[in-house]
Amino acid sequence: MAQPSTTPSISTTGVAGTENERGAGMMSSEVKRRVAVSLSLLEEFLAASGDPVPGNPRLLELAREGVATSALGGKHLRSALVHISAGEVTGQQLSAATAFGACVDLLHGSFLIHDDIIDRDDTRRGVPTIHALVRDEYGDPHLGTSIAITAGDLGLNRAVQLLLDSSLDDAMLRSGLRILTSAVEETITGEILDVAHSDGNVPDLELVRLSNHLKTSDYSFGAPLKLGALAAGRDPAPMQPIAFELGRAFQAADDIAGSVGDSSATGKSTGGDIVHGRMTLMTMRLEDRSGADSAAVAGAVGDVVEEGQNHLNLARVLIDESDLDLGIRAGLHDMTNRIEGMLHAHS
Repeated sequence: MAQPSTTPSISTTGVAGTENERGAGMMSSEVKRRVAVSLSLLEEFLAASGDPVPGNPRLLELAREGVATSALGGKHLRSALVHISAGEVTGQQLSAATAFGACVDLLHGSFLIHDDIIDRDDTRRGVPTIHALVRDEYGDPHLGTSIAITAGDLGLNRAVQLLLDSSLDDAMLRSGLRILTSAVEETITGEILDVAHSDGNVPDLELVRLSNHLKTSDYSFGAPLKLGALAAGRDPAPMQPIAFELGRAFQAADDIAGSVGDSSATGKSTGGDIVHGRMTLMTMRLEDRSGADSAAVAGAVGDVVEEGQNHLNLARVLIDESDLDLGIRAGLHDMTNRIEGMLHAHS
């Protein structure tokens, strides 16, 4: 597999920064503790939002439970990014970072509910998706899809409501909502482009890259990193180029997992992107999109790994050249290393 050329200040082993930076990394027990506090806030908020209705219908219960399961499960990469970007904060700044961390995890969970419908995935993290659960319980595929759509909508609305109900001052709330809604707009646009790729007109690879970027980079990396900076009272703008590179690399890793990842690791159907004919960085490189040619699949994995690695290399340069505090830079390097591990998991 071809290796990308190295750039000054980048370690080819994937460990960047000085020993002091690595020791001060914000992917530490402190960040994990702060993420746990954000999740506690989210859990309490969702529990309090479930006002009873006459008869408390089973479908409403399933929708609410589905939102909570989707938002509270997973690795919580996005809330971790908020706290890494915020750095060492206390008081109102810490409270803001906590609320923003809860919000981005709820946003992510809501998008996943819709994404599972679009991708026709019946499992997520090894358990049935909402549309599959309702479909199988009631024997009605349309009902399952309908409840999942409205559950995802419910979660998106509650992500905004969580911030409105928080202790954020009006100026920070307005700025935070602007970051959040901009990311949502980009994500929906990217998803529409992604869906359009399945209409029979095969897109070129650059268009696939664009849809990947739009649907992933801003809401998964840009918004969390900018919200963390906002919470700490910094200009969020410098986080954008770093988020761009991390998002591109993350999506490359996700595209590999979507084609060759095992369901026990991904929590989704093995080879789902190939089975359902999705246009990704992997499948676009396969002449035979059935995945039957193992040598071609291995070659595509190598190409996508190289593409993702180039983005990670640039991310490391941007982090090292930034004027961010030592601990924030180290935390970003830790996250870069984490994505690198995902990228190379199948190579």
